[in-house]
Amino acid sequence: MKGLAVLGCLALAATSAGSKPKPGPYDMALAPGPAAPSARGTARLVFADSPFGVAATADGRLRFDIRVTADALPDPATLGAYHTYVAWEVSSDLSDWRRLGTISNGVSTVGVAERNKFLFIITAEADSAPAVHAGPVVLHGTSPSGWLQQFLSHPLFRGAPG
Repeated sequence: MKGLAVLGCLALAATSAGSKPKPGPYDMALAPGPAAPSARGTARLVFADSPFGVAATADGRLRFDIRVTADALPDPATLGAYHTYVAWEVSSDLSDWRRLGTISNGVSTVGVAERNKFLFIITAEADSAPAVHAGPVVLHGTSPSGWLQQFLSHPLFRGAPG
């Protein structure tokens, strides 16, 4: 127990010294799209509300709200006839886009993502509730399970010679 207290004090000291916590398994780095090359962001999967502690669909997929921290997003109007930024949960083959909500600079929570593996894409849009995406991509990322598949499909991890 004493060892745990020491580790807790060290973690608190590192945090209070100004260092950022390391990304965890529920974090997504967001890369800028060509329309907004200076945009920066991260996203964190947070379990959606549930009376049971963990939210899941009827067929057993976990449900997550996505907390986005964005910085240096330009005014959407500078990219064209756009007024807001919209976050999307997108299937890996790009065939199914589902609107999650709007974001802005700072912290925004959108949700609920219900896929185990998905792309997370933020676009500039003319209104906050478009039926389909039409504007340019400003930030994009991959869910943690999407990264896992990318690595597992590599020959290095399948036992094939590299």
